[in-house]
Parts: sequence; C-alpha cells; structure tokens
Amino acid sequence: MKNELFNSLKFVEDNFPNGFRKSESSKSIPRVRFEAIAVGTNLALRKNPRLVIDNVKWINSNEFKHWTTSDAANNKSKVIGRIEFVKNCLEGNQELIQLTYDS
Repeated sequence: MKNELFNSLKFVEDNFPNGFRKSESSKSIPRVRFEAIAVGTNLALRKNPRLVIDNVKWINSNEFKHWTTSDAANNKSKVIGRIEFVKNCLEGNQELIQLTYDS
C-alpha cells in the first residue's frame, strides 16, 4: 500500500501542473479535492500501472467542480462520484470534449 501511495503522489506531481492545488497560488487543498484526485489516481494506476496521460484540463471543468463542492461532501454518492470521475478521466473513459468550463 505504501508503494501505491508513493506511485499515486508521483503521478500527480508529474502530471498535474498544480498538484492537488486549485491554482498555483493556492495555499490550501480542500479535502474533497485531495481525496478525489488521490484515490481516483490510485484506482487508475492499479488498473494500468504504466498509465500515460496528456490532458488534465478536466480538472478545471464545471463537472469536476460539481463533484468537489462542499454541499453533501460526505454523501456516499458524491464520494464515489468524484473518485470515479477522476478515474474515468485518467483512463480515457470520460468524454472530455463534452465537459464544460467557465470563461
């Protein structure tokens, strides 16, 4: 499990420009955001340890924001939804072209 943790953290460091943070200048990391990225990444890496991605734009999508807002943050369906959203984006199972973004 320790290796899985280190592999997931390394993957995030190598592939997400701001790591777990919302922006470069962010001073804190919301728990739900960390949870979604860390666990979703770990699940994707379990399935494909040689995972290579070239797009993490989805991290700024309205859909990701929906899953990581504070309302009902501990609701079981939201926990599973946000983790699965990250996993699906990393595995290429999410239609990235259909995601929406604020201007």
